[in-house]
Amino acid sequence: MILWPDPTAFRGRPRKGGRLPLILFCEVADNPCISNEQTARGPDVFRSGRTEMTTEARTLMNELDTTLVSASDERQLSILRRVTDLFLNRSQEYSGDQVSVFDDVIVRLIERTEHSALIELSNKLAPVGNAPVNVVVKLSQEDDIAISGPILELSAAVPEGTLAEIAKTKGQQHLAAIAGRPKIGEAVTEILVDRGNSEVACKVTNNQGARFSEPGFVKLIKRAKNDRVLAQAVAIVDVPANVLVRLAYDDDIAIAAPILERSNVMTTLTLTDIVRTKSTRHMLAIAQRPQLATSVTDAMIDRGNSDLLRKIASNDGAVFSEMGYARLINAAKSDKVLAAMIAARPDVPAELQPFLQLALA
Repeated sequence: MILWPDPTAFRGRPRKGGRLPLILFCEVADNPCISNEQTARGPDVFRSGRTEMTTEARTLMNELDTTLVSASDERQLSILRRVTDLFLNRSQEYSGDQVSVFDDVIVRLIERTEHSALIELSNKLAPVGNAPVNVVVKLSQEDDIAISGPILELSAAVPEGTLAEIAKTKGQQHLAAIAGRPKIGEAVTEILVDRGNSEVACKVTNNQGARFSEPGFVKLIKRAKNDRVLAQAVAIVDVPANVLVRLAYDDDIAIAAPILERSNVMTTLTLTDIVRTKSTRHMLAIAQRPQLATSVTDAMIDRGNSDLLRKIASNDGAVFSEMGYARLINAAKSDKVLAAMIAARPDVPAELQPFLQLALA
């Protein structure tokens, strides 16, 4: 006997929540398994409003198992392809209960399926939003990335917990596939940052659909300290502005520096306050920003040492007030290197040029 979803049973549109027509064909012509009436109606596989399998459905599954024991590899592959295609043809029209029937059938079929067929199945099911859960979970856990990769990267049916477990236990190819998903939850991104190599870390950081918790983002920043490519990607991570600002004030410069140097959410008011209240290392990080407003440079001149003053004087994006230039030139009287840096700037006020020439002398 072969349990077989008959495509001809779907000439009419299946009702949401209705019975899934599964027809039990009998290979022994003289001993039909079910009546014509049963064939037309299809088994009542699920009782209304309940998800557990009925006795009838259980019997059908048992008969399928018995049939597959004696079926050839070619026959099993043929069954798998026909069942899969039947599901894909109307996947969006099936109820959850109906999808569960396909789930039970396909799970049994892939237990005896060859490698190439599993790759084929994975690619077919990966883009389907309501793909059978147990099937996609089983495929996602395969060590062979050719099988698991499409599911890990594309399938919305894989539970977050399954993704987290795979991210904790599988290799870098699996992690890279997960890092490319359209959406990734905070728990999974944190594991990817923890366990992933540089490629994985950069991939998940550049993924606009990846969500980062504050602890996960802190880990990412620390990794970026020794990875220039990752450091550039960190600046565009979608993290709430209040979280970034709070981290910018962190005493650990490894956490604060990437934000102070690159983040676009840092306002002039916040940067000025950090210059006035935090350490020289925080100011040196701010001095590397592509643009510095006058209030920020004024505050730096107030508090900065010679290293900081040289840093901002050599920053083409730094803007100085006239008073700021005057004080900078005054500091340059004892620092010829600083004086030369100021002289190279095109915007030194004309009335301050005589004082600059004295500093250069």
